[in-house]
Amino acid sequence: MVSGNKKTLILILLSLFIVILFFNSVFIFPAFYAEPLSFGTLAVLVFTMSFFSAVVISTLLVYVLPQINTEISLSKKFTRLDSLNHPLLLKLSTQAPGSYHHSINVANLSHQAAKSIGANAALVRIASYYHDIGKIIHPETYIENQNGRKIINNNLSQINKVAKIITNHALSGKEIAKEYDLPDEIIQIISEHHGTTSAKFLFDQAKEFGSPDIKNFRYPGPKPQTVESLIVMLADCIEAAAKGLKDLDRVNIAKLVDNTIKEKIDEKQFSNINFSSSDYQKIRNSFIKTLLSMYHQRIVNKEYNEN
Repeated sequence: MVSGNKKTLILILLSLFIVILFFNSVFIFPAFYAEPLSFGTLAVLVFTMSFFSAVVISTLLVYVLPQINTEISLSKKFTRLDSLNHPLLLKLSTQAPGSYHHSINVANLSHQAAKSIGANAALVRIASYYHDIGKIIHPETYIENQNGRKIINNNLSQINKVAKIITNHALSGKEIAKEYDLPDEIIQIISEHHGTTSAKFLFDQAKEFGSPDIKNFRYPGPKPQTVESLIVMLADCIEAAAKGLKDLDRVNIAKLVDNTIKEKIDEKQFSNINFSSSDYQKIRNSFIKTLLSMYHQRIVNKEYNEN
C-alpha cells in the first residue's frame, strides 16, 4: 500500500512529466509542421524546451512543496486528534467526565451546524472535543462534574474565587493545548469559545452578598475571529442550557436557540465576523434539528409518562 507522502510525490512527478510534454507540444510541433526540421534541430528544441519547463516547474515546487508538506502534516495531526482515545481526551473523560460528555454533544451540534453553511466541519468537531480541556484543572468547580452535589457559595469572596477559576478555563485550556502540541486552529477556538462574555449565573449570585465588579466575572477573550469559533461558542452555550430544560419540545428548544443567538449578537461577540442572516438561520435550524435528535428519547419518555 502506497503511503500518503509517496502518493503526493508520484502525483507531482506525473504532473511534471505532463507539463513538459505540454510545453513540447505547444512550442515544438507547430514549428515542425510549419517548416520541416532536421533531426539535430528538433533534438535541440526538445532539449531546450524540456530544460526550460523543468526549471519553471522546479522553481514553482520550491514554493509549493513546503505548503504541501505542511498540509500533509496537519492532516495527519488532525486525524490523530479526531480519535477519542487521544491521551488528552482520556484525561478529560476520567478527571472531568461531565465536561467530557458535554464536549461530545457540543461536537455533534457544531459539526452539523458547520456542514449546513459549508464551514470546516472537521475542524469544528475536533475543536469541540478539546474546547473545555481547561476544566481538567479544578473539575469539581463545574456543575456538570458535581454529580448532583452542588457546591454552595456562602460569601462574595468565595464566589469571586470560583468565578476566577471558571473564567480562566479557556486560558488554562490554551496552555494545556500547547503542551500537547495541538494545532493553532484548535488552540484559537479554545481561546475564543467564550469570547468576552460573563459568567452571569455567578454574577447574579454575587449580587446577593454585595456589589460585585462585573470585570471579575468576565472571560478574557478574545471574541471569535472565525465562523468556526462562532459555531462552537453557540453550540457550547446551547448544549449546556438545553440540559436545564424541563420540556424538551420543539417550541422550547427553538426558543432557547433563538435567545442564545440573539444574546451573543447583542453582546457583539461576533463583531469580527462577516456572517449573514441566512447563515444564522441555517445554523439555527441545524441546532434545533440536532437537539431534537439528541434528546428524542427524553421527549418520548415524557410523552409516554404523561399518557
